[in-house]
Amino acid sequence: MPDTMAQIALMPGLRPATAASSPLIRRPGQVLSQADLLAQAVRLAAALPPAPFVINLCEDRGLFILALCAALVRGVQTLLPPNRLPHSIEEIVAAYPGALCLSDAPVAGLRTPAWLVAAPADPAAARPLIQPPAPVIAAAWEAILVFTSGSTGKPQPHPKRWGDVMACAAVAARRFGIGPATTVVATVPPQHMYGLELSVAVPLAVGAAVDAGRPFFPEDLRLALARVPAPRVLVTTPIHLAACVDAMGDWPEVALVISATAPLSGELAGLVEERLGTRVCEIYGCTEAGSIASRRTLDGPHWQWYDSASAAAQGERCAVTADFLPAPVPLSDILKLHDDGTFQLLGRGSDMVKIAGKRASLADLNLRLNAIPGVTDGVFVIPAGEAPEVRRLAVVAVAPGLDRAALLAALRERIDPCFLPRTLVLVDRLPRNETGKCPRERLLELVQARGGGAR
Repeated sequence: MPDTMAQIALMPGLRPATAASSPLIRRPGQVLSQADLLAQAVRLAAALPPAPFVINLCEDRGLFILALCAALVRGVQTLLPPNRLPHSIEEIVAAYPGALCLSDAPVAGLRTPAWLVAAPADPAAARPLIQPPAPVIAAAWEAILVFTSGSTGKPQPHPKRWGDVMACAAVAARRFGIGPATTVVATVPPQHMYGLELSVAVPLAVGAAVDAGRPFFPEDLRLALARVPAPRVLVTTPIHLAACVDAMGDWPEVALVISATAPLSGELAGLVEERLGTRVCEIYGCTEAGSIASRRTLDGPHWQWYDSASAAAQGERCAVTADFLPAPVPLSDILKLHDDGTFQLLGRGSDMVKIAGKRASLADLNLRLNAIPGVTDGVFVIPAGEAPEVRRLAVVAVAPGLDRAALLAALRERIDPCFLPRTLVLVDRLPRNETGKCPRERLLELVQARGGGAR
């Protein structure tokens, strides 16, 4: 890590006057202060065995932050896998020899040994008599590599400079009104770019607190929100919001809901705002650039760029620039730029399909599919071997009480006939991963294995 670069604090949100008591990590029965986390990170950094990289597999958000900060203090690059599947992790280990896996629990099936990370049962007892100075990190150091699965399924690295991560987090915090008094509760994993920014980088950048858990079921989420003080910000996905709307129980006051990873319908956003007495905003971004724009869903289709962000057309596509980006980032999505500085998302570049000379976005088709009464979840799929020329589509849906004929009839009323699925597979649940997305490989397996219900 070069010493000649401009430097930025490990925890820009650290407030020295109140660091000993300002909460950073909240978990049931325990609050970890900013000073506690800093001291533990310095101690863990000294204890870690030598390694050129660490792979942070911690699911507990507090321990993830602890492991990330320890790696930063140690000057070791952190690798974030796309999932916790042993095969994906082993691929990264093979590509980055000597990488050390850090985890808060054993990973079943993983051949590479993992160093287990744990926090002291009594943070106050482990607190040093003299608070260590906050370490500084080279702003231009590529401290984090976020991996996504590319079209080949092999993890693809996207480097993130520490100064850019903190700068983007500060911009996002201003956009959503997140400050030292806020507590963030998130359902998305911290290894995902969205979860990393909103539930890890934002607390470190502005001194907000974050719940250590990753609640999955609606009741777990309701209890997690109830045990932290207001103002609360919920960072989640449309699939989690749909489940919350249907859940019973009294929900605590939520200042703001932030959603990403999939399009959110206005109908669902309205139900969430009514049910939780809150506002619902969406984030737009990509792994290459991070989050770069937002909108309140009920205000319409126009997105507002983050402060300092803007886009310029490059043929059919655009490239975005911002103070927190090292260089212009080409976007794979198709945007319509407006003179007032806003834009509309016309379609994800990867999900645009053209059949019989007509174009549609899979995201829009999915919204229309899920708006059908009786459909609780569903997605359109491009069958294997159809790209780049698409002749037909498939649908995998959860629709209790509807048969294929009824579902197809409802689709005919909502979409152009050329986009009607030739294969329609009804399942009990979709194979969604921890971010609420459906891996294409799993969907293709369902289409191929259970595609006998062609219309």
